[in-house]
Amino acid sequence: MTFIALVLVLLAVGFRYGASDQVRRRMGYALRWAFGVGAIGFALGFFGPMVFAPGANQGPMLGIFITGPLGFLCGLVWGLIRGPRGSVADPAV
Repeated sequence: MTFIALVLVLLAVGFRYGASDQVRRRMGYALRWAFGVGAIGFALGFFGPMVFAPGANQGPMLGIFITGPLGFLCGLVWGLIRGPRGSVADPAV
């Protein structure tokens, strides 16, 4: 667990101080998709079982442990695939 936290901190520092504007723009786009789709997945998994199976006591755990993280990963992949690719070189230069 400590190793994962260390890798995440190193990635965050590298992204903040060493990434180009193009990489930051693309990652920002991907993270917007990731948090948006993850929030929708979390909400559906958290509140859906409460609505459709009120007697099930494990309902909210579906959103916390399964649909929220899967939604985040799907949104991140979608954002990386559909994100801005880069600028076209200016022919006048």
